[in-house]
Amino acid sequence: MKHTLDDLDISILGHLEEDGRRSYSEIADALGVAVSTVSSRVAKLIERNVVAITAIINPQEVGLEAPATLLIAIQPRFFDEVVATIIACPEVVYASMTTGRHNLIVDVLCRDAHHLAELITDRLYALEGIQDINVAFQLQKFSVEQAGVALIEFDKRTNGEMQPEDQQ
Repeated sequence: MKHTLDDLDISILGHLEEDGRRSYSEIADALGVAVSTVSSRVAKLIERNVVAITAIINPQEVGLEAPATLLIAIQPRFFDEVVATIIACPEVVYASMTTGRHNLIVDVLCRDAHHLAELITDRLYALEGIQDINVAFQLQKFSVEQAGVALIEFDKRTNGEMQPEDQQ
C-alpha cells in the first residue's frame, strides 16, 4: 500500500536518511517543530513500514570477504519452497523475484571463496527446482547515496512524470 507523505514527513525522512542516529531534538530544532511531533511522526512512519532504522555492518571489517550476487533460475512449481529455504540462509542479505531467465536475485555475504562455493554447490544446488545459478563475485563496493527522499520530492514536484529538463 502506498502511503501519502506530507512535507513534514519528507523533511524528517531526509534528516534520518542523512544520519539515522540524529536525535529527535536535533531534527525538531532544524524543522521548527516540537520533539514530540518528530517522535510521533517517526513512530507512525515505522509502524506503517515507510522507514526502518537499523545498523549497517561493513562486511569486510567483520571478516566477510566474499560478497556475491546470485542470479538463480527456479522451476515455477518449486519457487515458493526454494525461496523460503534460501532466505533462511544466514548468508543471505537480500532477495527479490525478478523477470527473465533467472527469476530470483540474491545478495550473499560469505567469509571467503571456499564458503561461497560451499553455499552454492553443496546447499543451493541441492535444492529441488534450482535449474541454474549465475554468480557475480563482487570485487569492489562503491558507496551509493540512497535516493529515497530526493525521489519522493521529485515525484511530488512532477507527479512522477518526466519533465523536459529531466529528459536526456
